[in-house]
Amino acid sequence: MDFKLKQMDSVLLVPKIANVHFFEFPKGHETPPDKHPFCELIFVSSGTMRIESEEYTGKLKKTEMIIHSANRIHALACPKNEQTTVIIVGFECFSDKLAYFTKKPVSLNETEIKQLAAIVKEGRNVFAPPYNVPVYDMVKKKKQIFASEQMLKSLLEIFLLELIRKYEFFESEEDSEENDFAIGEIVEYIDNNFLEKITLDELAFLFRTNRSTLCREFKLFTGNSPIAYIAEKKTETAKEKLKNRKKTITQIADELQFESVPYFCKFFKKQTGLTPAEYRKKLQ
Repeated sequence: MDFKLKQMDSVLLVPKIANVHFFEFPKGHETPPDKHPFCELIFVSSGTMRIESEEYTGKLKKTEMIIHSANRIHALACPKNEQTTVIIVGFECFSDKLAYFTKKPVSLNETEIKQLAAIVKEGRNVFAPPYNVPVYDMVKKKKQIFASEQMLKSLLEIFLLELIRKYEFFESEEDSEENDFAIGEIVEYIDNNFLEKITLDELAFLFRTNRSTLCREFKLFTGNSPIAYIAEKKTETAKEKLKNRKKTITQIADELQFESVPYFCKFFKKQTGLTPAEYRKKLQ
């Protein structure tokens, strides 16, 4: 049997990294307005600070992150009565998907903070100290652990990709509550996999909830139960495929991954009141 290799697409790349810093800023620390030809991720580990940039001006609190776009003027100021600890990562990335994180801070959960900590740790394997002093040219270590640079690059790319997945679905939803994000992810998962066999137990496990909460929140969000939503997606897809008269009903049942043609016909009639053959005849 001849297996076919598939080329994998890359939608977000970080080809260059300028620095990976963990700063313990003194009370009242301020930076002058500055800009540089790469993006800058800023995460507050403890304390607070004020951010001023062309895209956002306001407070950045503990566990919050923001990304400055390349070539945009920005500055920061720490409170005079509070010490602030900050992670700063400068990197090159040309994806327009990062725009979401330049307009307002986002709060990172524990998993995301651990990912960011892994980036900082790997940065120590790539770059030589100092790490807590602003430098314009961080020097790479002459002796590095195997694949340190690729690991740093990959960790940062995965961190950004997962944040984009989490927030992109709700770019237009300014007041979405926390469990809305989870339901949005479930809807997206079903939309991408509805031809596969999906069970409530599977969804509850994958998205760390229980069946009753899943069904309640899903119906509030979509107006349907998960099972009814999947059935509707399959029905609409079947209707589109039935318009193509070159395909047999057997082929369509197979493409929709039904166990048998009789089962497909029974399902379709339950949803539409017509068998696939009757629906196709009606289209004439």
